Amino acid sequence: MDAPPPTPEPMGPATGRSRSFLPLVGLGLLTSAAALFGVWAIGQATEDFNLMGLYHFWVFPTGALIVGIAAGSGYGIGSWWTGVRISRSLLWLVVALQIAVYFAAQYIEFRHLLAAYGGGEQMGFFDFFDESTRAISFREEGKSDYGDPLGGWGYAFRLLELAGFVLGGLVVPLALKAKAYCESCQVYMRTRHLVTIPASVPAEKIKKKDLEAQTSHQQVQDEAWQAGHQALEALRQSAEAGRASELQRIVDEHAAHAKEVAKLPIRLTVDLSVCPSCGSGILRAASLTGHGDQIRREDLGTWPVSAGLTGSLTI
Repeated sequence: MDAPPPTPEPMGPATGRSRSFLPLVGLGLLTSAAALFGVWAIGQATEDFNLMGLYHFWVFPTGALIVGIAAGSGYGIGSWWTGVRISRSLLWLVVALQIAVYFAAQYIEFRHLLAAYGGGEQMGFFDFFDESTRAISFREEGKSDYGDPLGGWGYAFRLLELAGFVLGGLVVPLALKAKAYCESCQVYMRTRHLVTIPASVPAEKIKKKDLEAQTSHQQVQDEAWQAGHQALEALRQSAEAGRASELQRIVDEHAAHAKEVAKLPIRLTVDLSVCPSCGSGILRAASLTGHGDQIRREDLGTWPVSAGLTGSLTI
């Protein structure tokens, strides 16, 4: 089908103002502080356990990733709450803040240890950071003793820890960035599944030597693929023309066979995102191939729909 314009024209009342991202940043810093406090509390409540130092297969910073997700969740929550859209520049700001928070936590730990065990010649922060990094060691599962300090190699694991914390902080914001957004009202849209259209027939086990059966089956598959895309094109035209009754008929026709369609090797899925403020919406189509872990998704385009049409649909 012809690719529709990827960015819909705004149909709601324009606010004319961009909202401040400061509350979003403030909430992100708050959850970051809470996450690091949680790490400290777990360390105090357990014997010789550091959540940030938890690794899998020696190189995957599982603990830092978990803590990073908790720390960065506030940026996503703040974006949803304030209506400030997650942009590329905002993602870079989150990266910078996560790095700053990580080193701030290191500095707070340094000051805490200095106050607790101070006396004599005081050590500077950078000397403390270097010494603690070179002193990193690991304990194998089932053993009580730690191995030898890693020395200079400790910086490699320190970098992995920092990377896990930063990447974890981006998980929630990136998930929110993918959601549909109403530029006019500056709010995230609410998305629900509209319909799944068949684009293939059930798979069959055909012997390789049976060329005639294979050719016949492939022909049927091609016809089903064309029929599915024709139905999707009809749905697109109905939506863009505002023909609600025709669009509803297409949706109802395929909804009656939703369970059977979901089992097919190839199907076309359409989601509807609606702005909770102005009611305008976006239809997003995609092709799904396979099932489970082997599923492959291919976006087929988006197109805008009016508030009157979204309000008349029954899903």
